[in-house]
Amino acid sequence: MGLASSQARMLLLTAQKSDLEYRAQMINQRKLNLGLRTQELAQKYSKAMSNRKLEFAYYTSGNTATALRQSLSYAALTTENGLAGNFLVTDSSGKYVVRNDADAKNFYSRLTETGQVDCDYNSFKEKYCNYNYGESLLSNDSFFQDSLRNGVLFIQQLMGSDAANQYKDISYASVATIYDSLDTSDDDEAQAEYEAQAMILSNQDKQLDLELQQIQTKHKAIETEYDSVKKVIDKNIDKSFKIFS
Repeated sequence: MGLASSQARMLLLTAQKSDLEYRAQMINQRKLNLGLRTQELAQKYSKAMSNRKLEFAYYTSGNTATALRQSLSYAALTTENGLAGNFLVTDSSGKYVVRNDADAKNFYSRLTETGQVDCDYNSFKEKYCNYNYGESLLSNDSFFQDSLRNGVLFIQQLMGSDAANQYKDISYASVATIYDSLDTSDDDEAQAEYEAQAMILSNQDKQLDLELQQIQTKHKAIETEYDSVKKVIDKNIDKSFKIFS
């Protein structure tokens, strides 16, 4: 192989090496992205398997022995239920959270009966009521439960008896009729989704490993040939110098 053809071959091999190294970098970047997606999938699965729900215990008419449970909702909590206790809902500023005027009138009636409010209804609405959450948000059980957990909304419970009745701030965790438990209703679906997606990501990662292995094999072969051509060029150069020495 002459000097010119050897140099041309070396240039071609150098270009091929650079291309393979670039492809390997792209594959490693894709593998990194797969790793991040796998981590996100695992976090989503863990969250789904450990999510909790709040339930409200209540009694059917005439039943004082066995409590039934339903998802804790604003409506269930603020509905009159003598066996479960009487509750109101407030925000962080102490205003009563109401969906509509019917709620406001209900709250006003309860508070005037206990002597905690002595103003007229319109003044009560203006000073003490928060309508901002409305029907849509307060009808969403997940939103309502998360708001209680996160300290966005609070509960007041009727305490005492007869003339001593007062609505007082309490933690939802201290209410005997509110149960905080793991929500297993979505576990099967979460596990099925996790296993399916994890299999897809794993197969994609294996495919990338195979491509990377093939690139490394080609790169090693090119390096071997590159070293061989370089030796030929070096010998040709040595011969040239000897001729002119």
